[in-house]
Amino acid sequence: MSEPIRVLNVVGRMGLGGIETLIMNIYRNIDRDKVQFDFLIHKGLGGAYEEEIRSLGGKLYEMPVLRDGATGEKLKTYYWKVFQYRSALKHFFASHPEYHVIHGHMTNTAAIYMPIAKKYGNVKCCIAHSHLTQARPGLTGVVTDLLHRQIPRVATDFFACSEMAAKWIYPEKILKSGKVKIIKNGVDPQKFYFDGEKRERIREQLGVSNKIVIGNVARFKKEKNHEFQIDVFNELFKSNNKYVLLLIGDGELRPIIQDKVDRLGLNDSVIFLGLRNDVPDLMLAMDLFFLPSLYEGLPVVGVEAQASGLPVITSTGVTKEVDITQNVTFLDLSEKADVWAREIDQVIRNFERKDMSEYIRSNGYDITQTTEWLEKFYLDKHNC
Repeated sequence: MSEPIRVLNVVGRMGLGGIETLIMNIYRNIDRDKVQFDFLIHKGLGGAYEEEIRSLGGKLYEMPVLRDGATGEKLKTYYWKVFQYRSALKHFFASHPEYHVIHGHMTNTAAIYMPIAKKYGNVKCCIAHSHLTQARPGLTGVVTDLLHRQIPRVATDFFACSEMAAKWIYPEKILKSGKVKIIKNGVDPQKFYFDGEKRERIREQLGVSNKIVIGNVARFKKEKNHEFQIDVFNELFKSNNKYVLLLIGDGELRPIIQDKVDRLGLNDSVIFLGLRNDVPDLMLAMDLFFLPSLYEGLPVVGVEAQASGLPVITSTGVTKEVDITQNVTFLDLSEKADVWAREIDQVIRNFERKDMSEYIRSNGYDITQTTEWLEKFYLDKHNC
């Protein structure tokens, strides 16, 4: 049997984020006798998925940490880091001619690593994959926009998780050319199959059997909007003290959110669960999924929540394409917290939960469908 081709995924860190979860969903389902995944890490090793990657036969390579100038470091220091980064890339690709296909999930630095991969390596296919719908505000956003303008010049193939994510990063000429492929953020519907008996067991384990449970799975980052989420929950709790909020994830803003919860006297009703690998079970325990993000591409957790049969309340900053089951309600973030609270309460009161796996499959969000298409794409590109 011939060796599998090796596809190099260019990523930040392989932690428990939405992009990383999608990549791992694909990796677990792809025929690894034909296609193997390796990873070029840009934000340091130590991610939660690394042990599993190695067990599946994947390799991890670390690049020098490259941060943008907006972090406050001196410009001279930043230029030196860029020089180190470029030198490391040249050495890496010159030393690894086995990579014909790179899948770039980091679009901000694609203008740096893609030309180097083609010039110094043996890369034939450079995929730019847009997972977001806007950049962070301020100088970071300006720099991001400038870097993205180079993508049509350096990439050979163009992916996006949604139409909104495609429009954010690719120019009109590329969009009209038909070259952009929408790669649906698929999930495994069987993992999220609704089981009433299991739901009650998990709720009992969490101590929320007689509670109304809303939940969120997200890194504690500004764009996930946890502060507003706590404001909305505070309004809910004032109207009905049976409400409980489950927050799954970790991140740099978690201590700030915990402090806010403490100041509002909500410690007994907001449960910080940290990083978890049993998200399908935790979603079974919920009554509603709450996602008030400032912006998202097409959030994998939104698909997972719907696969679990949950209603979803989200912001208009999230693409409408996430509404697969017609169980998603969009609200504008300009609305006050009490408006969001009333809408959440009303949705929960009028919702009847049921299995939604067929909706997920029929709309193309079964991970096996996504994986089959990508596997053929990788093989065709490698062998062309």
